[in-house]
Amino acid sequence: MRLLLNVFNMFYFDFKTMGLTFFVPILAFFFTTLFLLISKGHPIETDIIMIQGLFIPFTCWVLMYRLNELYEEGAQETLIPYYARTFIYDTLRYLTVNIICILLLSSLLVIKFGLDSFSIISLIHFFLLTLFFMFLGTALLVLIRNIESSLTIIFIYSIIEVVTLGEFMPWPHIFIFDSPSFNIFIIIKFITLFFSIIFLFFITSFFLRKIDRGIINVPSRLKLLFTRGHN
Repeated sequence: MRLLLNVFNMFYFDFKTMGLTFFVPILAFFFTTLFLLISKGHPIETDIIMIQGLFIPFTCWVLMYRLNELYEEGAQETLIPYYARTFIYDTLRYLTVNIICILLLSSLLVIKFGLDSFSIISLIHFFLLTLFFMFLGTALLVLIRNIESSLTIIFIYSIIEVVTLGEFMPWPHIFIFDSPSFNIFIIIKFITLFFSIIFLFFITSFFLRKIDRGIINVPSRLKLLFTRGHN
């Protein structure tokens, strides 16, 4: 019971610090669900593209806004020791929420098109994309230190991919637009996503630890300078 209360308090704290922006991913989930419920007369691939292009890019949202507080004036010294310690826990919290949403959307696809129409490959791909976007968002944020620019990059990439079905720009295409089948191209895409997730997670963790070490060392440096000044 205490664990559930602590988890609730963590989410409530995020809501208090973020305000109404906390509900943006919920709206993305709502509109994706609404599209799946009311749309008819098209193949399952269209709904899969909507999940990939409308909901999944927003899975990075709350974690990015949480870390964005570190770059507000005067906040690093207070927040970075806490956020550096809780980053893994925060990631697990929102990964759990995102996985639940993915499972609900996937269940809607099964109800709508039948179990035989929905491939386990798509479900694995959804999970990998979710992790990719979560850590892409945090990595961009710690590198650029501006949440608007970071989100712009993510959403421009997602929109171009969905609108052009991955046929316009010669960059890596992480979405799947056709009926997935277990072949060498899917294997390469999954391996690429897996190592990209590890790389992006490493970037985020490295910069958080780097900032944390820098802040911890500041008092020692000031004390050293103060001592030298008196000598």
